[in-house]
Amino acid sequence: MRGAASSAAGAGSPWWTGRRIALAAVAAAVVGAVSFIFRFNTLGGALGGFDNDHFIYLTRTDMLLWGEQPLRDFVDAELRGAWPAMSYLASAWAQQIGGRTLLPEAYLCAGALAVASAVVFLLALDFSKQWVIAALAAATTVAMVPKLYNYPKVLGLTAAVFALRLAVASPSTARLAALAFVTVVVSLFRHDLGLYVGAATLVALVLRDPAQWRQLIRHLAIYTGCALLFLLPSLVWIQLYEGIPSYVRNALASVAAEQTRTPLTLPTFDFAVPLSEDNLLLTTYWAFWAVPVLAGCVLLVRLLTSAASPAARLDRALAGGLLTMGVLANQSFLRANLESRFGDSVAPIVLLAACSAGVASVWRSPAIRRTVATLVIVLLTQMLAAAYSFSALALELDTSGLSDSWGKVERRYAAVRSELGALPPTVWSSNVPGAETATMQAAGYVARCTAPDDRLLVTGAIHEIPVLARRRFAAGQAMFKLSLYTSERDEQRALARLRSQSVPIILADARDYGEGFLEDYPLLAGHVEKDYRNAGTIDVDDEPGFVVFVEKDRIPVREDDELRLPCFR
Repeated sequence: MRGAASSAAGAGSPWWTGRRIALAAVAAAVVGAVSFIFRFNTLGGALGGFDNDHFIYLTRTDMLLWGEQPLRDFVDAELRGAWPAMSYLASAWAQQIGGRTLLPEAYLCAGALAVASAVVFLLALDFSKQWVIAALAAATTVAMVPKLYNYPKVLGLTAAVFALRLAVASPSTARLAALAFVTVVVSLFRHDLGLYVGAATLVALVLRDPAQWRQLIRHLAIYTGCALLFLLPSLVWIQLYEGIPSYVRNALASVAAEQTRTPLTLPTFDFAVPLSEDNLLLTTYWAFWAVPVLAGCVLLVRLLTSAASPAARLDRALAGGLLTMGVLANQSFLRANLESRFGDSVAPIVLLAACSAGVASVWRSPAIRRTVATLVIVLLTQMLAAAYSFSALALELDTSGLSDSWGKVERRYAAVRSELGALPPTVWSSNVPGAETATMQAAGYVARCTAPDDRLLVTGAIHEIPVLARRRFAAGQAMFKLSLYTSERDEQRALARLRSQSVPIILADARDYGEGFLEDYPLLAGHVEKDYRNAGTIDVDDEPGFVVFVEKDRIPVREDDELRLPCFR
């Protein structure tokens, strides 16, 4: 049998000869290397090439490096706050090893995505037994260009598929415990990922042994028992510092706020311009949903044929688990700004496509086998071609040097490495990358004019400034936006922390200070009005960008030479 799961034992199956293992290993290494170079070498420029949202995680990473923790020392109800908060801890480990700059973060994120792409290739090859499908699956994973800060989604779900593949092939105690461990780890990166993996595991185990209920109960008990055991320290932490009911309510509120902020609005297909970007986004969206539809049909046929054979049990388990994961990922991740969302869901979708081709390969009809394989190839090709357009791959490949020469790759790598290694600056000067931008001017002002132990309160979407200035955020709250943490209890807690901290400067994003901060956080806004004064602005394109508030009762020691604002150091 050549079904996807029937070969899950890997190298022990007839298809996996020594030659194929060697070729697959080399190909996976090439995929990983190309992916890493592509993502790393395209960094640089404003904020080192990282998105503004990336600094939401990095500012909390700084807190960990100062010895502070989520819930105990600062609020975090955004699906990552349970101890150990892996989204921040992984970055903290990287900086402890590589230094307090953006360079270790670049290595971490680009490296994680590279590993994910290589594993996607190997899994897709094992599932489908077709090199073309494996290559398309890996290429699509890279080409969708997931946001760097979303590497836990891509690598986490890919690792979970690998663990699930091993567990359904032979559900021993060790393999089920390993799958439970992976489930807990990915949930600590982002809680909803654990739900997707858990749901996929449940479906896979049920489909594998639906009639053998005692064995099924035993497998489910081992998996859930181990998962709860591994998760117990995190649950104790949550209960101790927040309370599980409160934490769950706050997490659900943050999810609702995010969904309200990013609703999915699909464009209408324009037949007059068939290759327009809107049309490509629309067809790619439906391609992402066509894969689960195709997989569902393949799974249904597999359920109705050879139901008692070992190969069928494994095929339906793996296909059912992947189908569950793919549907949940699509439903959760594909929202507004579709071109930047496909990368979040791409790994389970391309693996589900490869699995469908593998499951169909056991059918007797050559025509049906070829039809399913062709549909998989067409869907993956559509995704890859569309990504080439809306992800500007031609430009990015040129920037990285991959479409030019190895010499350009080396020069670009050295330039990016040097630039990221200088951010955040230890000494501020005109030679700092991006020194002329308002963001860097604001960060430089904070770094020059506050002491290292001082904190900075920022309002609006300017999370990068505390990171670049190497200052901890104030009030135990990284974000004052998106209507998060606006209850009276949250405000009172933030206000109590703010009053106990040294916060000489507050920076407000001028674009949403009035309608955002003042309306959503009235208690904190009242404190700012009472204890701080408006000292001026830092302009962006000749318009007020950042409003600078300084503490009324603190006497400045001098005036900043560059921005002529009060300086407290």
